[in-house]
Amino acid sequence: MTTIPPIISVLMPVYNGGEHLRPALDSVFAQSFGDFELVAVDDGSTDDTASLLREAAARDDRLRVISLTVNTGIVRALNRGLAACQGRFLARMDADDLAHPQRFRRQVDFLEANPDVAVVGTALRYIDRDGRSLCRIRSCRVAGSPLWANPLLHPTVMIRRSLVPGHRLRYREAFRYAEDYFLWLEIARWGRLAALDEVLLDYRLSPQATRMARVKEVLGATLKVKREAVRRLGYRWETADLLRFGLEMALQALPAAAIRWAYLLSEFGWQGRTAA
Repeated sequence: MTTIPPIISVLMPVYNGGEHLRPALDSVFAQSFGDFELVAVDDGSTDDTASLLREAAARDDRLRVISLTVNTGIVRALNRGLAACQGRFLARMDADDLAHPQRFRRQVDFLEANPDVAVVGTALRYIDRDGRSLCRIRSCRVAGSPLWANPLLHPTVMIRRSLVPGHRLRYREAFRYAEDYFLWLEIARWGRLAALDEVLLDYRLSPQATRMARVKEVLGATLKVKREAVRRLGYRWETADLLRFGLEMALQALPAAAIRWAYLLSEFGWQGRTAA
């Protein structure tokens, strides 16, 4: 018997995510658009992640779990899950964030109404480790030069999945910590990047979040993406891009603590000193 693929595949890598995994899963299962599969890649977790995923899969058969025996890192976990996804659209979801109930419906409707769009993101709201709002909303930046900054917010995106096997796309280990940024620049050669100016995800900002724990590495990988986009993908610098690139190069020379402080200040103002 032939199984009809779901409309959406939700890709969720998780490593030692037991603290916040259950509410993240619940926010996916509570979506108003229910025709999806949730592909969770347990990347060699050593906490209670595996048992939580087993319990959730027993309650809802839309969850498929891929269990890796050792921790391989986010890029390999993403690619392992990417290869297993079967849906027409691919939604990303992190294991500590919360999707708003209308997220999938809004994004599917947008992609179906705009066949030229390859990827659509949304705005997000920052929350702290305990789920309290940090009173800060962030939107995607799809207008203007893609070399200015990463145009999309990775945990919010939904991708037209046919582009992935069609162009042999994948997340690249060479750009770890900014692997999504290079992927968007590749995809943009075959379709438009778009974003909904609507908050459809709560992004949990904690000291363990990659953006906080690896802030210097994120900046270094971002600089590498920009250089390689010009060299390999044919993108061209605008004057403002070059000025920003020079500033980021200077910032990269600072200690990680100073870069983290500068990031929090730019994102949250003075209250950012205690944001995470």
